[in-house]
Amino acid sequence: MKSTMARILVAASLGLCLGANAAFAEEAKTRSTKLDDDKAASRANYTVFATGLAEPRGLLVAPSGDLYVAEQKSGSIVKITPDGKITRIADGFVSPHDLAIDAKGNIYVAETGTGRVAMISPARKVTTYLANLDGPVDLDFNPHGELLVCELQSGKVRAFQSPNKYRTVVTLVGPHGLAFKTGDTFVNDWKGDKVVKVSPQGRVQVIANVKGPVGLAFGRSGDLYVAQPQARMVSRIKPDGTRLVFIENLAEPRDPVFDSAGNLFLAETAAGRILKFSGDF
Repeated sequence: MKSTMARILVAASLGLCLGANAAFAEEAKTRSTKLDDDKAASRANYTVFATGLAEPRGLLVAPSGDLYVAEQKSGSIVKITPDGKITRIADGFVSPHDLAIDAKGNIYVAETGTGRVAMISPARKVTTYLANLDGPVDLDFNPHGELLVCELQSGKVRAFQSPNKYRTVVTLVGPHGLAFKTGDTFVNDWKGDKVVKVSPQGRVQVIANVKGPVGLAFGRSGDLYVAQPQARMVSRIKPDGTRLVFIENLAEPRDPVFDSAGNLFLAETAAGRILKFSGDF
């Protein structure tokens, strides 16, 4: 569980170019996709939690309550405390798209521009955890402790027990977001304009047709919240598949995430800010 979109740094090698292609593809789709005609919007009130960020995305709430954010444009990883204090804990990444954290407090970065997953230790040392990936844009740990990585260019979602031991969970047109519930894995198919559910046995079921989904998260209600940056909205999908507009007319919303209190945080990438929603989600 990945702008107007990316103004990615010009790649100096073929590996960098491959990673950049995935981001430029999303930028092109941003310019061309129109808003959906959905069911009546629900009221969603929010406050601005943080501003002045360089194309934020890849939100992660740590057990400490701190919010971590990838700044795609600047290549920095940012920590925001519950009271809003901003600290940049690492930089130098090329188009970072998403973040995950393990039980030891290591933070993993999907670095799309270099085709790798980097790891930031609690001491802020940066190393490469996975290399030679095909457009990594999203990642998250499943309940079994495997690190799942969405590779946008190959369409694969792979689960890594270690850098050398992995399995393919599903192959889609363009996976771009992860969530887990009751043993199932939920994946956005950004290029396929849908959200799918993958059972432990590998059965794939379409949950909803959603234009350009990037990032998804379950609320306490069991509803699924899906960001759609090209459509400038967030959809709320009920367990029966009914889709509502949660909020619309945002500047490229991405990567919703909930904290332990049930508050919803959302990156508004093109506006350089993080929104915070409180309510019955």
